[in-house]
Amino acid sequence: MMTNVYHSEILHLLLRCGKAGMRVADISRYVFNIHVGLFVDDLRYDDLHQTIRCYLWRQSKLRRSPFMRVKYGMYAIKDDMAIQLDFDFDHPESYQQDMDEEDANRAKDKAKNNHDDSQQLLLFPDFF
Repeated sequence: MMTNVYHSEILHLLLRCGKAGMRVADISRYVFNIHVGLFVDDLRYDDLHQTIRCYLWRQSKLRRSPFMRVKYGMYAIKDDMAIQLDFDFDHPESYQQDMDEEDANRAKDKAKNNHDDSQQLLLFPDFF
């Protein structure tokens, strides 16, 4: 499978967008803003946009790719895509920081309500 330097950023962004997906221009702007800085002037937006546009177009044609074309110029993650989780056991507080405040509160309420449920399994109950 063809990989791209910006694959993880694109995947992370499209996971947050859901089924609706996002326009390539918005994806390019997001990735550009991550990698550009005050002292970084070797990255041009036009080149980055063209790279991401071609990458997503090619990936959407492949069966094993996580990306699908929603409509012209818009891409999303396939519904049946499984994402491998990477746990960082050295820094467990980073998981809590990644979650939005609303998601954290919702997870806490769910953990409290389902604590006695025999089917509920919490791997790390103190995180919720």
